[in-house]
Amino acid sequence: MSNEIHEAKENREFGIATRMWAGLCHNCGICGYADKKPGSSFEKLMHWHRTWCPGWAGHTKVYGAKPLSR
Repeated sequence: MSNEIHEAKENREFGIATRMWAGLCHNCGICGYADKKPGSSFEKLMHWHRTWCPGWAGHTKVYGAKPLSR
């Protein structure tokens, strides 16, 4: 199977909404900024936010989890 067919097949595993949320999260710098401030209130807020964020959930499904400070 060629790479193009394999990649297209993998992209179909996820709906358009999941891919959209994943793309937004992938390009968002807020989590990265929070991770640069370990122990701050903002970092703690973002750590909690990730537990229910649809962008984070989509990113985890499509790209895998982002590296975190925790």
